[in-house]
Amino acid sequence: MELKFEFVIYDEELDSFELDDNIYTFVLDEEQAKTFEILKDGELYLYNWFKDSSYFLDWIKEEVYPDSTGKKIAIATIDDILYLKFYFFKVTSADTFYDYFQELFGILSESDWQDREEVGEQILEQLAVKRQELIIELKEDEDEQV
Repeated sequence: MELKFEFVIYDEELDSFELDDNIYTFVLDEEQAKTFEILKDGELYLYNWFKDSSYFLDWIKEEVYPDSTGKKIAIATIDDILYLKFYFFKVTSADTFYDYFQELFGILSESDWQDREEVGEQILEQLAVKRQELIIELKEDEDEQV
C-alpha cells in the first residue's frame, strides 16, 4: 500500500510552520497496511503511530530529509487526511475548524452570543501545546525522537 505524505517545516525561532511543497510516497508492508486501516479514522492515533514508528522516522531521515539532523517537521497530510488545521489555525478560520477544536479540547460555548474571538483565543492556547506534541525532531538516534 502506498501513501502520499506532505510535511510542514517548523521554525523554532519564529514559532511558525512552512509547507514543504513536495509530495512523498511511503510504502507500507501488509502488516502496516492493516494497522493503517484500523487507525485511519482516528486521525491523531494515526499521526502518533507514524510519529512513533522507527521505520517511518528512518524513511524520513534517509529519503525525505537526508542530512537534516536537528530539523523539526510535522506531518501535513497523509493521503486525504489533513493536519494543516493544527499549524495554520487563525481566529478567522472556518466554523468547521472551530467545531473540531472545540470538541477536541473540550471548549464549551455557553451561548450563541459568546464572542468568536474569545473561543478562537482559547483554541490557540490549546494548540500551542498540541503543536509541540506533533513536531518530529530529526535526531541521530530514533530513540530520542520528540
